Amino acid sequence: MTIMSSTARCLGLVMLVLGLTTPAAASPAPPELGHEGRWLTDDQGRVVTVHGVNMVYKKPPYFPAAGGFGEKDARFLAENGFNAVRLGFAWNAVEPRPGVYDDEYIEKIRQTQQLLARHHIYSLVDSHQDAFNESVGASWSGFPDWATYADGFPVQPNPGFPLVYFTSPAQNQTWANFWRDRAAPDGVGLQEHYAAMWAHVAQRFTDQPYVLGYDLINEPWPGWEYPTCFPKGCPRFETGVLAPFEAKVMNAIRGVDRNHLLFYEPSLTNDFGTPNWMPNPTGDPKAGMSFHDYCLGQVDTCVTNGLERSAAEGVVGVVTEFGATKDATKLSALADRFDANMASWMFWSQAQDQTPDHPQEPPTGPHLMDPSIVRPYPRAVAGTPQQWQYDSTTGTFTLRYSTCRADSGQPFAPGARTEVFLPQSNYPGGYRVESQGADVVSSPDARLLQLTTSPGQDTVQVTVERR
Repeated sequence: MTIMSSTARCLGLVMLVLGLTTPAAASPAPPELGHEGRWLTDDQGRVVTVHGVNMVYKKPPYFPAAGGFGEKDARFLAENGFNAVRLGFAWNAVEPRPGVYDDEYIEKIRQTQQLLARHHIYSLVDSHQDAFNESVGASWSGFPDWATYADGFPVQPNPGFPLVYFTSPAQNQTWANFWRDRAAPDGVGLQEHYAAMWAHVAQRFTDQPYVLGYDLINEPWPGWEYPTCFPKGCPRFETGVLAPFEAKVMNAIRGVDRNHLLFYEPSLTNDFGTPNWMPNPTGDPKAGMSFHDYCLGQVDTCVTNGLERSAAEGVVGVVTEFGATKDATKLSALADRFDANMASWMFWSQAQDQTPDHPQEPPTGPHLMDPSIVRPYPRAVAGTPQQWQYDSTTGTFTLRYSTCRADSGQPFAPGARTEVFLPQSNYPGGYRVESQGADVVSSPDARLLQLTTSPGQDTVQVTVERR
């Protein structure tokens, strides 16, 4: 009933502007993104989808340019349809000593963000760690030595990342001290240091274009409490420990940046498919949930858990990690699942791994993506998406959307454009378009298919086929 009534209302408003349908000139992607419920949105109110990659350089000096990422790599990503990068930095490098910040390091991260922006690629600035610090079994030191308190607990048994989380007493004691907000050597709590560090980083990005937002902490681990998180999730930890910590970080960032989206993360255990209990830590209306999909077993609950929980909190949910494999069949199936859920995502390439059996490779463009995940998708919809699907065997892409705005249910101004990215690799000989309810206004075989709603239409159906 709700869907039908809003559609009817939208159709009536569309009819008021019949005849005023001169297409507007195409404009470059806007610099700021917000959200309306589960959807990312641009400054026109169009629903935006991102297909992205992760870029976290875990070797000293911990910034991608030092590993070789440059102009040609950003261009490569853009040409293959990637419009977002989860751009990681190391707390260890930002704050080498308590209260002492390395602004030259932050500038290196910002320079990469600016490079990506020149190619209209959004950056999700990410504070990244994997198992805290090398001294407690990590393969790299995302978090600093001075914040690592193992209290004499042994590192062994240490099978390496990620199993060290489950086996190492030192690993779990270190996290326990972090969640207890133990004082750093200067007497200030570790969590207060972390929040202040984030504010210091965020102020360098607050006025930068193409910043998607801030990912507050990668894969927080519950510490000794982790056995209680299986199989039903971590409600006590996520609501009583993790949310208050991430609230400190959100409040600190809001002191310097009132506009960009703040992406909080649930416990690492959610990556494996346990139920998600994570609330919006501060109720911030400009918030999102960053969650990962490394689900185990035959049934993948990670996507639905994350999207359902983010919807319940009224925030946008983005799959900010999946993959870590070169299995093309698996990757294609995951991308199909994300399409079925109309989800934005960011791929974790195996080249990003730093595990006992796979050292990290240079963060160049081809290393950061996989051909099996390059596919068509609706980059910006002048309406509200209802369904999209891609058949990699036949090259057929279908998209259906309501012409009503996601934020108000009203129609878009005449000439508002829907943009569908169609990769060259998927359509090497060009494509045919059949559209019901919209007119194609882009050039034949353009990489960015552009459509404007035909007069009097409340739903658009688009089919793209290979020539």
